[in-house]
Amino acid sequence: MTIFLVLFLIFELYFLSRILRFFIISPIYLYVIYSLLCIVLSIWYFYCFDNKFSIFQLDYVSEAPFLHVIQLYILALVSFLAGIIIYYDLSTKKTKKLLNKSYMDSLFIQYNIPEKTKYIVIVLFLIIVILYLITYGKGIFIRQDYIPERNKGLTIIIKIASFIEALLLGLIYKKNKIISTVFFVLLILISIGTGSRTVFMFFILYVFLIFISSENTLLNKIRFSSHLFISLFLLAYIMQLRGLRTHGIIPYLKSIGSSSNDFYRSFFFNIYYSFIYGVFVTIRTFKEAKLDWHIIWINVNPLPGFMTGWYDYANKMRINIYAPFSLHGRVFKTGLIFTISYFFITGLIFSYFEKKIRMLLNNGNKILSFILVIILVLHIVYAFEYNMRSAVRYFYYAYFIVFVTYLFKEFVKNLPKNKKEI
Repeated sequence: MTIFLVLFLIFELYFLSRILRFFIISPIYLYVIYSLLCIVLSIWYFYCFDNKFSIFQLDYVSEAPFLHVIQLYILALVSFLAGIIIYYDLSTKKTKKLLNKSYMDSLFIQYNIPEKTKYIVIVLFLIIVILYLITYGKGIFIRQDYIPERNKGLTIIIKIASFIEALLLGLIYKKNKIISTVFFVLLILISIGTGSRTVFMFFILYVFLIFISSENTLLNKIRFSSHLFISLFLLAYIMQLRGLRTHGIIPYLKSIGSSSNDFYRSFFFNIYYSFIYGVFVTIRTFKEAKLDWHIIWINVNPLPGFMTGWYDYANKMRINIYAPFSLHGRVFKTGLIFTISYFFITGLIFSYFEKKIRMLLNNGNKILSFILVIILVLHIVYAFEYNMRSAVRYFYYAYFIVFVTYLFKEFVKNLPKNKKEI
């Protein structure tokens, strides 16, 4: 069975290369590459890495359940690719042309930013700092609780303001490298104090804007690829902060390099946490999670958690307080039919957004296209390491952005072309 799945996967990957032109931020290729890395590195880790990290004692499993889950991961990827192939086959010629086109050159743009933007950046950063101090107080530096009681309204405002700040910092980088770099480091530093994964989004947005404002050279592509690789380590670092005894900027910075392990082991820990840890969470989820279709419905329900009853079940869907059941483990538990169906539909969804992203690039809307890519990347990472509801909701965020964009275009299109004379 496994050999057949591997051979079929190789055939699908070859077929994918023929129907979908690769470019560096293709969400489909990002999904496939991340999936393959998780599978290959997990097998290497299981058989070749003797001194295992074993967070929450998850790694020490026998060969049979490990290979069974790896087989299910391969089945999930095969189903995902099947969804893409079917989507392509049923698409119009116009869509096929979009999917067959390379968009590397379309990513690059030379934009002129007003000189006064750097002053806006400085003022906005000071506002963000003030908002953090109002919301968290001294707790932004050191506190006991990971998520303290705070004004949720102000928290949302901080995230939006920080997102705008990261955007502006990326835009001014070419003309104001020192100001852009210094204030971005400060923004990341204070944002890390919350332990929020939005820091990952700020980092990705910033390095992407630097990438597209530079020339289409091999050196620029290598630099951007290295930034993407670093971003995975940043995400892994952020995701483990909640397990510390104390929280805030000071404890989080002290946690870097505080382990008794050497650099070599710390380096591999980041690889482990980014690509391998989720497989072992899935093995434990597959073992402990109960099949409950009502919970599956809650996980895919787009309504807020308090309306779906999510908070009545959330604490029961965890290995421990820090490790929730994974999406893959939850789906695998339902059986082969639902597993194949779920990841087949995921392939269709990714194909849809792949088309939308390429359409946006066709129309010169690079920023919006990359925001969609960031959201889909978050889905990929969450799907491999976090609970099903947290991962699926990023689909709804992406659909919401597409819907709002459509409404805005229709509104602009229906505006009177000429002002009426009074």
